[in-house]
Amino acid sequence: MGVVGAGRWAIRSHIPGWQRDPRVEVVALADTNAEALASAGEEFGVVRLESDYRQLTNDPDIDVIDVVTGDRAHFEVSWAALENGKHVLCEKPVHSDFRQVVAAADLATSKGLKTKLGFTFRYAPATLYAAELIEQGYIGEPYMLNAFEQNSQWLDPQTPLRQLHDAEDPEEIAVASIEGYGAPVIDIMHWWMGAPLQSVVGTMRNFVPTASFATPVR
Repeated sequence: MGVVGAGRWAIRSHIPGWQRDPRVEVVALADTNAEALASAGEEFGVVRLESDYRQLTNDPDIDVIDVVTGDRAHFEVSWAALENGKHVLCEKPVHSDFRQVVAAADLATSKGLKTKLGFTFRYAPATLYAAELIEQGYIGEPYMLNAFEQNSQWLDPQTPLRQLHDAEDPEEIAVASIEGYGAPVIDIMHWWMGAPLQSVVGTMRNFVPTASFATPVR
């Protein structure tokens, strides 16, 4: 297993999770932040540390690549891993353009590779219990699902669906909160219902109309 990304989410969740699984050996970490990389290597006892993720994706002895970088690098690293025959776990979003995500899925299928997104809410006890009840037929056949997602601590309430950073092209769609926090809800819907959604109705409201920051904070 090679983990690309040594930030907070990697050291708090991904690397400890892999190391708890006796089937997995984390053999290498990669990150462009030398300080974070060194710290993660020391904390988890991983000796091989690389500044270039391609050292991991090109290594024939690594079977799986875990992509836990910042959002912008997700697709590039995932695609390189798939091209080199690696199974991939990637944090969301893979790409802001769904067509690119479909292309990556098709590439994985053509090579017989497994891919997975970091939809951790699937494994929450309440979510698992609800899935069990649905499978048992306890509530009958579901045909409609109402879902609510509140996770706006990083959003500017003036533009909650479009959080642009300075380097981003304003002509390109940036779906922001829907992409980051709506995706797990959509995933759970597909799972529970056992079929793709046929239609969607969404409602948005700013319960806190002002924020103490001028730009999104991460």
